[in-house]
Amino acid sequence: MENAVKKTAAVLMMVSLAGLAGCASTSDMEALQAQVDKANSTASQAAADAAEAKRDAAAARTAAEQARDSAQETNEKLDRMFKKSMYK
Repeated sequence: MENAVKKTAAVLMMVSLAGLAGCASTSDMEALQAQVDKANSTASQAAADAAEAKRDAAAARTAAEQARDSAQETNEKLDRMFKKSMYK
């Protein structure tokens, strides 16, 4: 009998704690869902921005490599011209 009283008291304490803590209302849940939706939207936008930045960086790298190659070719031509003028 004493065991049953302890169990009942424990259950009553848990119920009263849950009552004191309160339950989330519908408006609380809607506000939370709105925050989650906003966070998801922000994350999606950040991912899109990162992908665009990656494409821009790849294009800049390609342009820089082309400029490097062109500069190397020009330097080689100038070097050949200089050596040719030295032989004259």
